[in-house]
Amino acid sequence: MAAITTNSNTEANYDAFVAELTKLTRKYGVAIKSIGGVAIADDPSEFSDVTYEADITSGDIYPVSVGK
Repeated sequence: MAAITTNSNTEANYDAFVAELTKLTRKYGVAIKSIGGVAIADDPSEFSDVTYEADITSGDIYPVSVGK
C-alpha cells in the first residue's frame, strides 16, 4: 500500500469534506462506506468537471470526469 503525502491545506480540505459529508448523511439518510477508495487532489479545481455515476441497485457511486 502506497503512502499518501499531504500538506496542511489538503488535510484541512479533507477534514472539511468529511464534516460536510456527515451533514449530508444525516440529512438524506445515505452513508458511504469507502475503504482505500478516496481520490485526493492538491487543488480542488482538479475536480472541476467531476460528476458522479450512481447505481442504487449495486450501491456503487464513483466519480466521472466530464469531457476528459
